[in-house]
Amino acid sequence: MFDAAAVFLRLGLSTYEASLEGQNEDLTVVDATTIRRQLIKLNRRLQHLEEENKERAKREMIMYSIAAAFWLINTWVWMRR
Repeated sequence: MFDAAAVFLRLGLSTYEASLEGQNEDLTVVDATTIRRQLIKLNRRLQHLEEENKERAKREMIMYSIAAAFWLINTWVWMRR
C-alpha cells in the first residue's frame, strides 16, 4: 500500500514537472523582463529607505546632543544655587 502511494506520487510529480518545463520556455523572456523591472523598483525603494535612515540617524544625533547639553546646563545651574 505504501509503495503504491509512493509510485503514484512520483508519477504525479513527474507529470507536473514535465508540464512546467514546457511553460518555462514560453515564459522565460517575459519573466526575465518582469523580474528586471521588479528589481529596479526594489533597488530604488531600498536606496530611498537607506537615505531616510541616514537622515533619521543625523536628526537623532542632533536631538540627543541638544538634550544632553540642556541636561548639563540645567544641572550646572541647579548646582550653582
